[in-house]
Amino acid sequence: MSLLQVQGLAVDFPLGDGKKTRAVEGVDLRVEAGEIICIVGESGCGKSVTVRSLFNLLPPPGRRTEGRIVFDGKDLDTLSPEQQRALCGTSVGYVFQDPMTYLNPLLTVGAQICEAFNGHVRFERDPAVKERITTLLGDLGIGDPLRVIRSYPHQLSGGMRQRILIAMAIARRPKLLILDEPTTALDVTIQAQIVDLIRAIQKHTRCGMIFVTHDFGLVAELADRVYVMYAGQLVEQNTVEEIFANPQHPYTKGLIECVIPVGEAGDLRTIGGEVPNLRTPPPGCRFAVRCPRRTAECEATVPPLETTAAGQIRCYHPGGDGASPAVEVGALPHRASRFSAMRIGKDGSTAASITIEAAKKHFPARGGAFGGNATVHALNTVSLVLEPGEIFALVGESGSGKSTLGRLVAGLEMVSDGRIVIGNQNPAERLANGDRPLAQMVFQDPYSSLNPRKTIRHALAQPLLNYKICSRDEVEARSISLLELIGLTPAREFMGRHPHELSGGQRQRVVLARALAAEPKVLVADEPVSSLDMSTRAQILGLLQELRKEMGLTILLITHDLAVVSTVADRMGVMYLGRLFEVAPARLGVAAPLQPYTQMLVSSVPLPDPQKARTRERILMNGEPPSPLKLPSGCYLHARCPKALPTCRVQMPEWREQQPGHHVACHLY
Repeated sequence: MSLLQVQGLAVDFPLGDGKKTRAVEGVDLRVEAGEIICIVGESGCGKSVTVRSLFNLLPPPGRRTEGRIVFDGKDLDTLSPEQQRALCGTSVGYVFQDPMTYLNPLLTVGAQICEAFNGHVRFERDPAVKERITTLLGDLGIGDPLRVIRSYPHQLSGGMRQRILIAMAIARRPKLLILDEPTTALDVTIQAQIVDLIRAIQKHTRCGMIFVTHDFGLVAELADRVYVMYAGQLVEQNTVEEIFANPQHPYTKGLIECVIPVGEAGDLRTIGGEVPNLRTPPPGCRFAVRCPRRTAECEATVPPLETTAAGQIRCYHPGGDGASPAVEVGALPHRASRFSAMRIGKDGSTAASITIEAAKKHFPARGGAFGGNATVHALNTVSLVLEPGEIFALVGESGSGKSTLGRLVAGLEMVSDGRIVIGNQNPAERLANGDRPLAQMVFQDPYSSLNPRKTIRHALAQPLLNYKICSRDEVEARSISLLELIGLTPAREFMGRHPHELSGGQRQRVVLARALAAEPKVLVADEPVSSLDMSTRAQILGLLQELRKEMGLTILLITHDLAVVSTVADRMGVMYLGRLFEVAPARLGVAAPLQPYTQMLVSSVPLPDPQKARTRERILMNGEPPSPLKLPSGCYLHARCPKALPTCRVQMPEWREQQPGHHVACHLY
């Protein structure tokens, strides 16, 4: 008997007008003991709703209205609510995307893990519980567990917080572990550590796992079987090997083709269109409007979910040899005519260089856990020149100084020492004087960047009026042109919408349009696609390439995704603890990195190939980055580097050019 068996699952969300939205319909799935299944699909396809509905964790008013769930031999519908909670509490563990949302900021890590173990026993007073907690953290690869259990969540890194959530989830040795996008927006190194940790848990505990993701690289790394969802329905299910080698559903094939290859030449590919609104679902196949194989039958009737020799498929025209819905981003409706109508600089110039000379940024850290005053060394003597119209990618782990450098370039912070100019002007001084900014920023989370109470019309009008880009009478027409420029059409329909009425990709396009409204010469894009689906990610990256080509923008792209770097950027810079350690042409820097740290970053990128993903050897670095409050002597990397020399401990390496355009700071060269 399967550990978990789900048949005919349906989830409804009642609407205020007495109607309802069926977010999930007719989903069947099973999980065997010791098996990892992955549920994949774009945002809005019902992945998270499905897993949260299994054990009644849906926020109201959503609820499971149909379906049978049998877990560990027990039919959940035959159990009382108290029995269901007891079963879930002891036999099911959950790990969600944002650990800070689920960790109590007022309790120490040890107290929260203790609560997950056995209620409210204080681990300080029970040596046996304390030993069990420290052993658990040690098994999860957490160094110095005694320090960690006395820490508060904000004192730990993102990767460490995610490990704590996993520790809480497996504290009672559950039979089923549900992981809902647990690595989204994490650094590739932390992501690789979490993947290795999940594999180790599976091997040693034999618990079943459900892993929800939109990243097919992670699917290849982890899955035994794969469930592909689209618009609330299951459209394909098969082994991970079959899914990658011979995808039957056109949607599955398109998703795999949208994966950006690491270090390989190739065009960005995307699936045109959007997931349908399930308030008014189409009468036939929900994917039909985006599918190149569609026929009249597809548009008229819903295809049944049929069982095949190895899996399941919902399609009238399956087959790996059929047409794919994935197209090159450049093949989408062309917008070049719109670009010609936009102007960047009032002086007619459309590009600017960025010169960074020995820039430093230090922040005071007053009080804190150790009392007194201290200094956070966020940026340490960075020198760099970005050419006009260049896309330059900054990569590195969290805390490496990438975002700090981006904020300095945008003028949101003043350098503590050194100099940053765009063209021949200081961006921070211009902003302080109330002048039109030379650079604009685009952040990771578009929803947090937009006022949820204001319409898109208001979001675009603000910079146009604040910086006197146009007269009040011209604002509406100018705003419509901006939306058409970034591909949101028909533009008038979007003007009156609020952020929650848009998809993640649409919100990010609005944020881009708002940034362009101020007519900047430089765009600083800080992780602009890390939380987006593969297909949407390609569209946004393609748009950045168009903006550079047609409008001459200089773009500083901050990312941890090396696949994005090699595909989109001209050059790349690798940062660690506030310093640059390698600068190279982007494709060369990913394909043939010199710095051991860069090699580690590249080896941590998930590979969309099950065989390669599970047989390669990763380059690992020891521990976590040192605190910027107390910089190490010598090369900042020496304590973690597997190739460190005695010289590395006492002397910072010099900056050397190994070949034209390829610079590295490392004692090995």
